[in-house]
This record gives sequence, C-alpha cells and structure tokens, in this order.
Amino acid sequence: MSTPNMATAEKIFQGSLAAAEASRDTKTYTGFMSGLFEGIVRRRLFASYALPTMSAAATDFVERLRPVLVEQVDPERIDREAEIGEEVFAAFREIGAFGIKIPTAYGGLGLSQSEYHTVATLLGSHDASTTVLISAHNSIGVAEPVKLVGNLEQKQRFLPRLAKGEISGFALTEKDAGCDIWDIKSYAIPVQEDGEMIGYRVTADKLYTTNAPRRDKEFLASLLIVIAQIVKAPHEVHRPKEERQFGAFVVETSSPGCSCARLEFLGVRGIYNGEVHLRDVFVPVENRLGEEGKGLRRALESLTVGRLTLPAACLGVLKKCLWLARVRAQSRVQYDHPIGEHTDIGSKLVAMASRVLALEALVKITGVWADAKQDVRLESAAAKILATEWLLESLLDLFRLYGGRAFETPDSLRLRGEIPAPIERMIRDSLINLIWEGTNGILNLWIGREGLEGYFKQGQAFLDMQVKAMLHATPFFVKVVSRSFNGLPAYKNGAAHPYEAWERFVEEKSRELARKILLVTARHRRRLVPKQMLMRRFSKASMHLLAVESALWYASQQGINDRPLAHGLLTYFCSRVKEDFEPTPLLSTRTSCWDDDTTVYHLAKDILAGKAEWLEDGIIKMPLA
Repeated sequence: MSTPNMATAEKIFQGSLAAAEASRDTKTYTGFMSGLFEGIVRRRLFASYALPTMSAAATDFVERLRPVLVEQVDPERIDREAEIGEEVFAAFREIGAFGIKIPTAYGGLGLSQSEYHTVATLLGSHDASTTVLISAHNSIGVAEPVKLVGNLEQKQRFLPRLAKGEISGFALTEKDAGCDIWDIKSYAIPVQEDGEMIGYRVTADKLYTTNAPRRDKEFLASLLIVIAQIVKAPHEVHRPKEERQFGAFVVETSSPGCSCARLEFLGVRGIYNGEVHLRDVFVPVENRLGEEGKGLRRALESLTVGRLTLPAACLGVLKKCLWLARVRAQSRVQYDHPIGEHTDIGSKLVAMASRVLALEALVKITGVWADAKQDVRLESAAAKILATEWLLESLLDLFRLYGGRAFETPDSLRLRGEIPAPIERMIRDSLINLIWEGTNGILNLWIGREGLEGYFKQGQAFLDMQVKAMLHATPFFVKVVSRSFNGLPAYKNGAAHPYEAWERFVEEKSRELARKILLVTARHRRRLVPKQMLMRRFSKASMHLLAVESALWYASQQGINDRPLAHGLLTYFCSRVKEDFEPTPLLSTRTSCWDDDTTVYHLAKDILAGKAEWLEDGIIKMPLA
C-alpha cells in the first residue's frame, strides 16, 4: 500500500525515485548547505565553535598508534602480498584500535568524531589498506548502527566484543543494487514458533563487503550488518518498489549457511573485501535493529557520519602529496633554478597547499558539528566529494612533478638511489575513493535534490492547484524572493576584518543560487527532476561556498590566523573558487590572485622555504633514502 508521502511523490518522482522519496529522511535540514539553496548563510554554525582540543585519551592513543604504523605496517609489503600480517591485527587489538568510538562503558576508547578524524588522517598518510580495515570497522561496521539504533541489550551484547577486536562490516551492495538500494533482492522471511516471532531466515548475495572475507570461504568479520527486504515468500522481492520494506540485521558469520569469497583489486590491495553469501541463515529477532521495516533508515544514518572518515583519511594523503611535492620542487634543478621557482610548477605546489588548508578546515568543522549533533547530512557528502576530487587533482600534479619517476615502483627507485616515493601506489589506492561511501556522481545529484527539498515540497501545491495548500506555501517563496533579491549584506561581523570581502562573496553567491533555483523551478516544474546536469551545477555551487566559508572560519581561528602563509593561501583558494563562478576570458590579460605569476612565485618560494610546513603536521613521513 502506498504511503501518503508516496502518493504525493509519485506526481513528480517515478519508479526507484518515487521509492527513494517515500523512504527519505523527513527531518528538516538545519545545516549550513541547506540554507544556501534558499539564500541563507547560517554563519552562526561556524561562529559558535572553535577548533577542538584533543583529550588525554585521544592523545595517548595517537602516540601509541604512530609507532605501530611505523614499525609494523609496511605499505609496500601489504601492496605486494595483498595481506595485512597477523602481528598488525594483534598490535591494533592491543592498543584498542577496534574500539575507537565505542563508549568506555563497553570497553572502548570513547573518542569523539573530531578526535577520530585526527586518527584517520594519521592512518591515511601511511597505508590505505590498514586505513580501510580500521575505518570500515569503526565508521560503518556493526558498532555505529548498534550505537545509533540498537537497544540496551544489543549494546551490551555486541559492543564489548567489537571493542576487544572482533571485526565487523556493513553488507549493503549487491550485483544489481548499488546506489539504488531499493533494488536489493536479499530477503528475510519471518519465523514464528507457537505464534510468536523468534527470528528470520535470511538469504542474500552481497558484493563488495569490506572486512567480510579473510580469504575464500574464511571470514575475517565475525559480525555483519546485513540489509534485506522483509517478505513472506521469496517471490515478493519483485513487488513494486514503493511496497518494499527493509530491515537491518546483525548476522553472526559463524552461523550455518554463511560463506564468502575475497576479490582482488587494482589498488588498496590489502583490503579484505568481497562477496558474502547467506543461504537460509537463521537470525534471531534479538539481532534485528529497530522495529520491523523501520530499521533501515536509522541504520543508514550511521553512513552519514561514517562518510566523514574518508575526507579525514584523504587529508592525510593530501598532506603527504604536499610534502613529496615540496621535496621534489626543492631538490630538482632545471634551467638553473629549483623547479618550484618556475611558476608552472610553483602553481601546482601552491594549489596543493591551498587544498590542504581548505580540506583541513572541512575536516575540522564537520567533526565539530558531528560531535555537537548538528545536521551534517549534506555536509558529509560534500566533504567526501571535495576531498576525493582535490586529492586526485593533487596526485596528478604530483605525478607531473616527478615525471617518469612517478611511474616507477619504490623498489625500482630505491635501486637507482632515488627517493622511493610511492606515487604510482598512491594513485592506484586513491581512485576508489570516487566510488565507495557513495559515488561522487550520485552524491552530487543527491545534494542537489535535497537542497531543493523546500522548492519541491512547497511547489507541489501550485502543481496541484490546491488553493489552501498554495496559500500555505506562498510565504516560503516570498521569503526566498525577498532574500535572493536583497542586495544588502546579510551579515556584519562587527569591525572590518581581512576576510570580510570573502564573506560578502558567499552571501552574494548564495542569493544568486536561490535566484537561479527560483527561475528554473518556475520554468521546468516537473521536468526539473531529470535535469541532472543542472542539479549538479547547483550542488557544485553549494559545495564551493561551504568550502570557502569553512576555510574562512579555520584561517581565523586562534593558532592558525598567525601561521605563515595562512592568509595568502586562503586568498589563493578563494580566488580559485571565485573563478568557477566568474570565469576569466581565456585571452584576458587581467589576472587574479590564483593565476598571477608574481603572486604564485612568491607563495611557491615561501612554501619551498618551509613556511607552510605546518600544513604537513599530523602525518607519517617515510624515510627519503
């Protein structure tokens, strides 16, 4: 039976999109990005917070983790053998790495999301495979959904096991169901005994489940979250999508009927990822998360905060890029000068440094917001997209800096006495970031759709020509029109300060975004939904404005605002963003900060002199010999 939400949604959305609409998280968006779509700059979300400090427990953990990574985790060996040694698992268990965010009451370390970001940055800078092992378990494994949705008995039963080092994962994707999770064909049939529900018989074929297989027919994970349709008979998995109900179940992989197979990949070769097959596996009702048919949405909420770990890990790799680029640009001399002093190369170095500054800002503020229980649904998706795109752009620039040496393996470079920079592996390992935790393409469209929620919801009344509903919806559009055509500054932060011009830029572009959305919704109406290229532009604009506002906040924080090059790199970054909104004609002789040879030359020379070395803090730097 269609829900009331579905009845409305069907008028604009059809098929899988209609099912997605009916299953949407209906909580009102209160984060920074949602306001931008309506011409609102919620600057208070930044002004209310300062940079977080590390607790003693978090500092102690990082100090114990660093030597484990340096002494026991060999990235080249893991890449070559596609295995993480048992001694690494043992070391991680000993320091509590599998219970990073599990509350201390259940045996975990109880670190905050902000502190966890610091851990992820350190991990990301050293080895991708161990980063994924720890992240998949702590971010999207069984612990997070149980913390979010589980009852007290489930927390007491599962969390201590996970904190002690039992591995877990999240089984969602299937061969024919990726981003369109409403096409999942795994199913759970309720089992009753003497008229009482006692459990489910689960049958599933899951693909790309991280941490599931140690090798073929041998599980690494002892616990998996499995998402499945709840049906009375197997054929019901093919019923109309709007009628499908899903459940989230904690499955013990030692149960009869569970099997797995490990897959091999281009990069992150030490990842334990593969297929999971369940055949009529009995799962007790006590292992269902939430009420029947209602646990899926809550379980998927754990992916929102879990997604924030990826930008934090990407930050570690990006910092490593900057360090390797600086080393190369200093030591390589061509045409009588270090190559970093040639502005073609210097611009790449400056761009990298500015991205590190901006991504550090995003990682810090989203961690703070997550800890404060602020709405980060759109922001976590945006941070993931920006981090993975910036990282790949920087890796390609690093590849150009090192030339043919970037195409060699570290072993080959070492034999010739060269710096064994693992650039080819870093590129291979980073490509998958565009895909997992939600593909960048789908997340882009999702941000656009969610940003337009108010327009879709209120505009439905005008499509239906319902007078009462139209009167109710009118104030929304009146407010958006008033804000979007208001030329006065929406915000004044007391006395003038160095970043006031960029704050005005964010306000102006937010109002322009709202004006454009008003125009296209009036023009296209129902036809707006399939216009994905248009949606992507709106999404990109909102993400860029989030990045600028985050960078402004970060650069103004005590301890950052007086760092060398902080102001120069911030201005460079904001200028590059402005170029996306207001592109300079190709043959124009006028230059902005970001493409001015003199500005870039001086910034690059200061970076070569080590004045931005503080941007490389928080990572592991490999030996250069």
